[in-house]
Amino acid sequence: MNSRPETPPAREISRISPYLRGQLFLFDRPMLPGYSSSQGYKLLAVFLVLEAIVRPLLKYGARAMGITHRDWWSLLQLSFLLVLACWLVTRLAGVRLSELGLYPWRRWALTEKLYFPQILGITVAVFTVTQWDELKALRTRSDLGRIGLFVFVPQMIWGLYQEFVYRGILQTELVRRCGARLGILLSNLIFTFGPLHYYHFAAARDHAGHLWIFAAIFAIGLYFAMLFHRSGNMWIVGTLHGLGDSFIDGLGQVSRMVS
Repeated sequence: MNSRPETPPAREISRISPYLRGQLFLFDRPMLPGYSSSQGYKLLAVFLVLEAIVRPLLKYGARAMGITHRDWWSLLQLSFLLVLACWLVTRLAGVRLSELGLYPWRRWALTEKLYFPQILGITVAVFTVTQWDELKALRTRSDLGRIGLFVFVPQMIWGLYQEFVYRGILQTELVRRCGARLGILLSNLIFTFGPLHYYHFAAARDHAGHLWIFAAIFAIGLYFAMLFHRSGNMWIVGTLHGLGDSFIDGLGQVSRMVS
């Protein structure tokens, strides 16, 4: 049965300006998805196939063929992963993408439409201040078209893929089965310590202080988890994650590229 997450009474929410509701996570949705329990098991299978089989195989296959550092590889790999994830969800699990947060703009509630440009502006402003030196260096590059296509586009796709798989697929199903608190906690623990970020353990062998990065990953993941749980909008969390990846990892990647 569909049900809404706990929110303050409608009368209290109505007193708050729609411009501020998103900042307080007082969104109008979501209704919980209406797919069956068997479809939920298939969603969990899709998650395992993507993260435990397909993505590692692509990684090791690229290394074996020596194409890991080719400009086009990230764009090709991540585009394939995102398309495959959507195909498996709809074809194997039989779940509509809209049930996992990928619904069109016309279906966005007013609070979502007002919150999205606000949070985008805040995100870009914060990263512009913190990454100003890297951005200034970017202006001097003569290969901005190449950088945009092979660095920033893949980073945006990568952010959307992570959110769709870990929040859209995994969190949605765990929340449906275990309830909001436990479902969000479990999915975020898997996001933090699972196959996506497990490589940080190897880095910590030489620098134990590197383990602190898990605290940051967990905190950021919890923010995205709560934002998705309260809004139900995958486009918002996916775009924010992609922007973060672009400013942090993307600019670092650019600094290592030969112009």
